[in-house]
Amino acid sequence: MQNIYKIIADMLLGDLYQKKSQGKNISKKEFNLMIEGYKIDHDIRINNNKLINKERKVILKELYNKTADNVRDYCLESLRDKGTLIE
Repeated sequence: MQNIYKIIADMLLGDLYQKKSQGKNISKKEFNLMIEGYKIDHDIRINNNKLINKERKVILKELYNKTADNVRDYCLESLRDKGTLIE
């Protein structure tokens, strides 16, 4: 069963995609919430994986979080440049 964070993040992603395709403005808070939902979902999935040792779990979480943060920052800057970001 999917966890609630993943479900919410997926719904936000769908909403943001629809807004982008319609040329509507996108809220920074909504975008950040989506990214945080995916980060939490990833942490939960890594924690539940019995095949990965604790040290490796820490590395995987850090790498995923850095990647998600970089994607978020890039997308927000792109939206700012287009004038479609609601701060």
